[in-house]
Amino acid sequence: MKNHSFAYAAALAALLAAAPLASASDDKPAAPGKTVTGCVTAANDGKSFTLTESSQDMQSTPKTWTLVATSGVDLSKYANHKVEITGSSDMKSDTTAPTASSGAAAGTKFNVKSVKDISNTCS
Repeated sequence: MKNHSFAYAAALAALLAAAPLASASDDKPAAPGKTVTGCVTAANDGKSFTLTESSQDMQSTPKTWTLVATSGVDLSKYANHKVEITGSSDMKSDTTAPTASSGAAAGTKFNVKSVKDISNTCS
């Protein structure tokens, strides 16, 4: 009996050890990306765009993103619109890109994958 119990325990241990390996090799779907909502503003050159996030509460300072269009996204048609943007952020501050109004440094770069127009105004 002891030999059979040992064999069952060994087989069970082998199955449990192999389970994480099998799931690690499976292809996992890509993460959907980060979504931010706010107002798109064009820089004076008309080629650079920023998004100022809509603040959930009036207490916090809204975050500003420097938008980088990818996948053929045309940001110019969303200037001065409230939008929902999906993509990914670089998490590095961009100190060279001007903002639309001041020419000062803008916020973190955000690689835009898709844009959903929420309103044709920023109010």
